[in-house]
Amino acid sequence: MTRAFWILLRREIGAFFMSPVSHVIFALFNLVMGFSFWFCAAYMGQGVRNITVMQVFFMIFYFWFCLIIMIPIFTMRLFAEEYKSGTIELLMSAPVLEWDVILSKFFACAVFYAGLWFPTLFYLSAYQTLTAHQVPVEWGALAMSYLLVLLIGLFYIAVGLFTSSLTKNQVLASFASFVIIALLFFAGFLGFTLMGSGPGAVKLVDYVATLRHMQLFAGGVFDSRPVVFYLSGTGLFLFLTYIVISLRKLRS
Repeated sequence: MTRAFWILLRREIGAFFMSPVSHVIFALFNLVMGFSFWFCAAYMGQGVRNITVMQVFFMIFYFWFCLIIMIPIFTMRLFAEEYKSGTIELLMSAPVLEWDVILSKFFACAVFYAGLWFPTLFYLSAYQTLTAHQVPVEWGALAMSYLLVLLIGLFYIAVGLFTSSLTKNQVLASFASFVIIALLFFAGFLGFTLMGSGPGAVKLVDYVATLRHMQLFAGGVFDSRPVVFYLSGTGLFLFLTYIVISLRKLRS
């Protein structure tokens, strides 16, 4: 990492935490997640279950709704705002590499994304306190669940970064990111319609099925294939962003 990268990273992180939109996203996200955990705890309190409260939490509708909706919202401004304000010309004419600009924005988003999830670490502590620690905690499964949440987030952030590099219209960038992320997520449900198409098609769908990945990791089963899939997808969309930025720099 170059010195320019660290300077740009501080700039991007500062822009995130000074933006009113970021504070609204943080508040709404944790409000929905708090309600989601309360719902999960209430569900677990109805009787003995063969799953943990955190497994329910990571599989529930509210969890995926926030993940699919929130990331396009806070990634839409990354390049689109630079295009609209005209600061992209100043930025790209400075003695910085394209990768410095791209990775600084990407990692700033990753820091903000991790900050969104940080308060959820206290949910389980509160649940344990209320139940007098009578419910055992599978710490390995919990750690793997958060690992997958991070990997999914990095992949979706890379998608949002790419769509933001395509246009100066933030709404259009957000919508394009949402469409790609939603298609990637709901592709996993194709497995139900491909049961008669042979094991190869089903395995291919399972490879990209985010819901299936979370089910495995939240249950304490580690599979390296989702890790490779999300890291590869992240790298692919970062590279596509690099191509777009390089072409724009050549034209200017």
